[in-house]
Amino acid sequence: MTSPPAFSLPPLRLPRIMGHRGAKALAPENTLSSMKAAAAAGARWVEFDVMLTADGEPVLFHDDTLQRTTGVKGAMAKTPFAKVRGLDASLGFARRYGLRDGRRFVGRADCRVPSLEDTVACLLELGLTPNVEIKPTAGLAAETAELALTRMLALWPQDRLPPLISSFERASLAVAQRVAPHWPRGLLAGGFPRDWRQAMAALECASLHLDWQRTRRADVAAVKAAGYAFAVYTVNGVRAGRRLLDKGVDCLITDRPDLLLAGLDG
Repeated sequence: MTSPPAFSLPPLRLPRIMGHRGAKALAPENTLSSMKAAAAAGARWVEFDVMLTADGEPVLFHDDTLQRTTGVKGAMAKTPFAKVRGLDASLGFARRYGLRDGRRFVGRADCRVPSLEDTVACLLELGLTPNVEIKPTAGLAAETAELALTRMLALWPQDRLPPLISSFERASLAVAQRVAPHWPRGLLAGGFPRDWRQAMAALECASLHLDWQRTRRADVAAVKAAGYAFAVYTVNGVRAGRRLLDKGVDCLITDRPDLLLAGLDG
């Protein structure tokens, strides 16, 4: 029989459905409007990305550059918070979904690039639990985790379900292990890591998160037998979601929490 992970955190109980960047297909990603859309769809957990501005302020954003979602040229790591906080992050959504479905978000206050403080206040009001993905600019893995988690620790109430801290960057997870050891950690990867056992144990992770299209039943079984939770991203179809749950996957991270919650009966 496989021994459980040798650390003191309790087993992580992930939701079956988790919103991706809030609810990325329902409202502009990584904005307060997207968190509201996820909650309205029935999600209880949301994933979002945290990066640093030029002056070290943690904000919700995915890309190294600002162009795709805001229409503004420049790099997040070179743009001060005073400018970032006023950027409309709905423009990429409007371009993708067109006038009828996208333009209604343009210019709204809850579609600006949000600070971590504003996001936490929104989550607490909505009753959502976050999966905070540390998404650093190259070379800033440790600094991003340090600043973001120090801020999160000051903001998140101790009597609420703790956030899950996830990242592709193992250096970020190592900082999380030191700064917030009592919060669960999730290792993100594209394909199944050959060294998953060593990495999960060394970083005291509670979950492994993979690209759903590269997820095999045997890998899910091995990870769960070792005592870890298994999540996959980004699943937007009910049939695919059902197959993944049948493989033993615990959590489907999705742009369409409305669709999956309805199609998979919550």
